[in-house]
Amino acid sequence: MDGSDSVASRRRDLAFALGILAVCALTIWEARKQPRAPFDPVGAAAVPIATATIMILLALVILVRLWLNRSTRGGAQSLFSSTEAADDSYVVRPAMSWMAIALSFAYAAAIPLAGFMVATIGFLAVFGWVLSDRSPRSTVIVTAVGLAGGVGLTLGFRALLVDLP
Repeated sequence: MDGSDSVASRRRDLAFALGILAVCALTIWEARKQPRAPFDPVGAAAVPIATATIMILLALVILVRLWLNRSTRGGAQSLFSSTEAADDSYVVRPAMSWMAIALSFAYAAAIPLAGFMVATIGFLAVFGWVLSDRSPRSTVIVTAVGLAGGVGLTLGFRALLVDLP
């Protein structure tokens, strides 16, 4: 592969970057509505705003690369990691990015319905399964990680006196 982008791949990258910018803008907008905590110097909005800011910067990197006609796939040099696969079995799956966004929205919608712990266990288990090779061994491992993560996060937040749904 020569590293050049097709028109379709450039459109997908543009749509992805613009979608990330929109989601991050909405996240910052909503996080700023959080009430100020009288004894917490950081506040509840700090982590969502910081995460959204980092994602905005990364989306801007994609947009600048597109604007400069620099390849964002194939033989292009990655800004963050090597693009060389260990073997020929590596497959690029761009739909995985959209799957991550869709699962994140489903997770956020499930929290008020199922509660934080159940929604987190489900999110971690399903997302881990989607990312895995879906073998029985992997399914058991991601289910165990989902259980440990959901229970651990719930207990950790409760120990920090964070009010969870």
